[in-house]
Amino acid sequence: MNITQEQMDQDNVKSELINDLVATSTVMDEMWRYHPENPNKKDIVKEYKILKQIQSDIEFELANLDK
Repeated sequence: MNITQEQMDQDNVKSELINDLVATSTVMDEMWRYHPENPNKKDIVKEYKILKQIQSDIEFELANLDK
């Protein structure tokens, strides 16, 4: 069975659209974690502080690798 260029192009477009849909859903899920209407929402200020600490720890480890 030979696949035509048109079929390959259509498959590529379909794959890109599926990837876009997955990426959009991932972002929406992440945003929902902090959404005001989410009854179990995360405290964004607290979560940001945690991420800042993680960032600092990673930068410290990177700096120590260069020594």
